[in-house]
Amino acid sequence: MPREFVILSAAPVTAGEVVTAAATVDGSLGAGRLWQGGGVQVATDDSLVLAVLRSTQLEDPQEARRSLGLPVAAPTPAAVWWTEAYGPFDGPLTATLARRLADDVQGTLVTTGDDR
Repeated sequence: MPREFVILSAAPVTAGEVVTAAATVDGSLGAGRLWQGGGVQVATDDSLVLAVLRSTQLEDPQEARRSLGLPVAAPTPAAVWWTEAYGPFDGPLTATLARRLADDVQGTLVTTGDDR
């Protein structure tokens, strides 16, 4: 089971922002497209660090709270973007990269699923 993250932000997360966050965390990370542009994969030479899927706009910010089952503070603007990211539980850079990306886009990071 992978570690799962959700980033809630006022604007969609772009591929450029993913690449910039990855370069900040570790300049040796590489990035590539997933599913014909449906996401971005960040990896080392031999393993996945984080796969970030294309953002989805939520019409109602309260949907994020209900969907996550948590009292997550939604961004102030009416539009809220939901971005899912996945990585290995034992990946040493996975959580660091997810946090950096959320901070860079001024979003809220939520870790979902089993934290082991």
